[in-house]
Amino acid sequence: MRKVKNIILWTLAIAYFPVVFAFVSNKKNQVICSDVQVVVKDSLSTQFVTSTQMRNVLLNKYPAILGNSIGQINCEEIEQFIKKHEAIRDCEAYYTIGGRLNIELEQRKPLCRIFSGYSSYYLDENGEKMPLFKSHTAHVLVVSGHINKLDSINEVIDFAKFIKHDNFWNAQIEQVYVESNGEFSLAPRVGDQIIYLGSLKDYPLKMKNLYALYSEGLHPREWNNYKEINLKFEGQIICTKKIK
Repeated sequence: MRKVKNIILWTLAIAYFPVVFAFVSNKKNQVICSDVQVVVKDSLSTQFVTSTQMRNVLLNKYPAILGNSIGQINCEEIEQFIKKHEAIRDCEAYYTIGGRLNIELEQRKPLCRIFSGYSSYYLDENGEKMPLFKSHTAHVLVVSGHINKLDSINEVIDFAKFIKHDNFWNAQIEQVYVESNGEFSLAPRVGDQIIYLGSLKDYPLKMKNLYALYSEGLHPREWNNYKEINLKFEGQIICTKKIK
């Protein structure tokens, strides 16, 4: 009897779900899309796009959304279209029972800004190029100089991540400059000296030594007495005073 009962229950369930799906589908076709709401979830930290701007982009592409049934809206297609925008990292589209289409966006995160020759662009944390946007300038590490001298930009990306994810260095280091010989120098936000790093080999140790100099070596009032700090040589920090 139990086996027969289970067979009956499964038969009823199999028959039930198509009916439910058909009912839901029919209800969706009766609900009209009355509004489109776009939310940029990280708008406080990055402002490459606005909700209004992206709403207009969407409605220019799909003008028939408003006033049409939500059953005719292809959310996956909308997501793929929005993700093609150069400022967007992720997009989720869904509609409510009441007939509102919701779009939630996350923007790409610039890691550093590259100045190379006459061109300038961002690199995101995946090392992919991002264009500049008139609406917003990201306050990120600047990398300039002889970028073409580098065998690979990957080492710069690794170093930029190191700077960004360290609270002290993110606040202190403003610019990385690639010298004509392919070596690196740094420009700090506090003080006007040049910090010569040499190659990026063993840069965590070099930056650790530099931090020791900042925190335990020179007094803050002494910083302006020096024009250069050289970290190129293993186990040494060479400070060159300004000529008065």
